[in-house]
Amino acid sequence: MSNKRKGKNKRIKINFLLILIIALIIFNYFVFSKYIIPIWEKYKERPVVTKEVPLEEEKKEVEPLPSEMVEVTLYFSDSQVMYLLSEKRKVPRTSSLAKQVIIELIKGPYRPDLYPTIPQDTEVNEIYIVDNIAYIDLSEEVFKNHPGGSSSELMTVYSIVNSLTEISPIEGVQILVAGNERESLVGHVDISMPLLRDEDWIKH
Repeated sequence: MSNKRKGKNKRIKINFLLILIIALIIFNYFVFSKYIIPIWEKYKERPVVTKEVPLEEEKKEVEPLPSEMVEVTLYFSDSQVMYLLSEKRKVPRTSSLAKQVIIELIKGPYRPDLYPTIPQDTEVNEIYIVDNIAYIDLSEEVFKNHPGGSSSELMTVYSIVNSLTEISPIEGVQILVAGNERESLVGHVDISMPLLRDEDWIKH
């Protein structure tokens, strides 16, 4: 009788454990399907963030198209500081081509047989055109750092005048310094009034 009761109690314990295990399995499955799987699916759907690499053409600087370039004629001094010689140069087309011409003059010639006419640290303050006359306002370096001499001053003045009068509709040029009129740059050439193109200084 005692052995039967023990066996019955043992089966009850085993059944209870089986029921408990099954209940735990069902509970875990419910938790896994209800919470774990959705979180995992959401994680898988997250977009992969990568570093954006710009296209090769976007990294290049935008260069002016050929149609955006214009050819200008600049005049620089010869080796004897007696005549002006022309140099053709292509420059970007800007809203103020006259100003760009003076900037190119200040840079100096590309040809080895030509010589600069404007001190390189000269700055262009302003250029405006009224009644076909270009008024060009330069910084004081144009006379402070000028080498001096009448021939050199003539080359400076008429390289500016003849280069600018290559541009339509400019017919004459008045040179100002720091916003003011001057009698001359270094004492030899009268610049107190507009000067017209003078091809006598150009060697053709």
